[in-house]
Amino acid sequence: MANPRRSVRTVKDAVPHDVAVFKLKATTREEAITELLNVLVINGTLPLDKERTVRDAILDREAVASTGIGNGVAIPHTKSKFAVRLGLAIGTSGEGIDFGAHDGMDAYVVALWICPPSATKEHLTLMRGIASIAQDINDAGVFQGVRDKRSLLDFLGQFPVE
Repeated sequence: MANPRRSVRTVKDAVPHDVAVFKLKATTREEAITELLNVLVINGTLPLDKERTVRDAILDREAVASTGIGNGVAIPHTKSKFAVRLGLAIGTSGEGIDFGAHDGMDAYVVALWICPPSATKEHLTLMRGIASIAQDINDAGVFQGVRDKRSLLDFLGQFPVE
């Protein structure tokens, strides 16, 4: 898990190593959200009995406005009173997953996070950092060098949060 005393300078710094998922099995938006939330349950960010409630909140948000932000990136997220702490799970998809992005591109990286309502600063800081990935890349091929958790985290280390 990320050291809470460590300065968060890059997206990598905000990612606890045990929740960085390399390859999603999911093929749909709903499956990807469920798979990534499961990682947050396993690492203790979210109680198992609240997983469905939080998943439904994220899917309700998706129905209002897609979190597919373009350039192959999706950022499903929510604040929840059930989140024990800020939790982030990142998954990649070689085939892409339709998140309804404005540019029509499937998501090849899905970064899902939840946080307690009191973590507004952390929530916004993380959102800026993840969004910088979508702004700084111009095609999904950039992810081809990501082959495992370590290379995923190295890749995320290129993008500033602050």
